[in-house]
Amino acid sequence: DKMSEEELDEKLPHISVYARVAPEHKIRIVKAWQKRGDIVAMTGDGVNDAPALKQSDIGVAMGITGTEVSKDAASMILTNDNFSTIVKAVITGRNVKNSINYLLSGNFAGILCVFIASLLLLPTPFFPVHLLFMNLITDSLPAIAIGMETGKNGVLKEKPRSSSDSILNKSLLKVL
Repeated sequence: DKMSEEELDEKLPHISVYARVAPEHKIRIVKAWQKRGDIVAMTGDGVNDAPALKQSDIGVAMGITGTEVSKDAASMILTNDNFSTIVKAVITGRNVKNSINYLLSGNFAGILCVFIASLLLLPTPFFPVHLLFMNLITDSLPAIAIGMETGKNGVLKEKPRSSSDSILNKSLLKVL
């Protein structure tokens, strides 16, 4: 309560875990981290956590012991109330980006072919069943393999991408 915004800004980077914090302080801490340009994750299980869960970039509620209010405010609910699940979710989320990159680059040729045929008023190069069959053959097994990846070493040491960054970025366009 007695700490000014400047004092909070100064001490913020040196504190990694907050406990026994009042609800209004939770929101203040979340906003202070966001003001610094950081992605903020907040965990909670009670009604008093709901405002900060909603304010944070990634609100994580406890699924077993958490209140319905905290679950509604959160963007992720831990069904087992085990914090190690958060780590697994981050790794899985970073693998999803790889899957999207693969699927977009793999299907780009078909998209381009249909687009050019449409522009030139040519007959449809593929029937829908052809596209479905090609996707089944070319995408199924690689997508399953990418989905089963455990994640590369050090994936958690990478900084999160900025919330303003798009998945369709320059590095993906180079692959296409």
